[in-house]
Amino acid sequence: MAGIVGYGVYIPKPRLKVEDPTRVWAGSAAAREARGEKSICAADEDIITMAVDASEKAIRHAGIDPSQIGAMYIGTSSSPYIERTLSPVLAEALEMSPETTMIDYCGSLNAAAMALLGCLDAIEAKRIRYGVVVGTEDRATAPGSEGEVSFGAGAAAFVIGTEKTIADIEGVHTYSTLVTDRWRSTSDPTVSNYFDYRFDREYGYQKHVVEASKGLMEKLQRKGEDFTYVVFQQPDPRLPGLAARSLGVKREQLASGTIIPLFGDLGSSSAFVGLAAVLDKAKPGESILLSSYGSGSSNAFSMIVRDEIDKKRENVIPVEKYLKRKEYIDYPTYLKWTEAIKRAAY
Repeated sequence: MAGIVGYGVYIPKPRLKVEDPTRVWAGSAAAREARGEKSICAADEDIITMAVDASEKAIRHAGIDPSQIGAMYIGTSSSPYIERTLSPVLAEALEMSPETTMIDYCGSLNAAAMALLGCLDAIEAKRIRYGVVVGTEDRATAPGSEGEVSFGAGAAAFVIGTEKTIADIEGVHTYSTLVTDRWRSTSDPTVSNYFDYRFDREYGYQKHVVEASKGLMEKLQRKGEDFTYVVFQQPDPRLPGLAARSLGVKREQLASGTIIPLFGDLGSSSAFVGLAAVLDKAKPGESILLSSYGSGSSNAFSMIVRDEIDKKRENVIPVEKYLKRKEYIDYPTYLKWTEAIKRAAY
């Protein structure tokens, strides 16, 4: 049975208190919904530097040599390129063999979960021994938009294999339909803010997360209350609670994996940073339900924590460290770093 052999997370040090932009854009829908703070890439950081850092930590935690890794999978909706793959850049930085399979999953907030599915398939087919799956995000957004007060930056990486696993993936279920929520076309510099939140909540996020989770529970003959921890995609603080109620999941089951008030909406890496926070605390024998969502697609994964997790505990850098490792920046600095404002050329 394939499972997680090691994991690593990277969250940038800069933080923006979302109350700062809301003072400028008071009265907007985005301002009314704003809460907490979000992580931001520093001027010398991007989705690749974050992915490299998280992947290095995951490989170190797994205790394997990079030469044993047969595939590198990257999931993101933040790629700056229309025609260029990112996984070879990441593999080069990690000094992996040119014969390593390198695959990008893009265009959806469900990209990292789809990358994990691809890795599991390759391991089951015995084509690779170990694979690295990394979700990394820093989504473009416009001043005054909903995304400006919610989109955060961060990455989570997992080494997947069948030996010395800290958590085995015992079941997977997918639920996908044709739903249009947020999008960014080739002509758009930022993510669209013109979508129906209520429609997305009810027919997008909630329907798909609930159906994917229910399908998995039926396969495993379990109920929501049977899982020790539950981690959902976190586009805003309210949606996981709505899905939880539909599935009979209690608030305390969600608590350990809730990261959005701390780092913001981390896109395709959201659920996986939450999973890392759960693994930081999980004990052997405990169970985890994870459900991702993006662009009308949800994947639910069931995991069982193994004894190996205690043996590797000291080699992991916990998510909690990134809660303390932070430095607040002001709104003008944020606008300059994101190039929403630029110095005149003369």
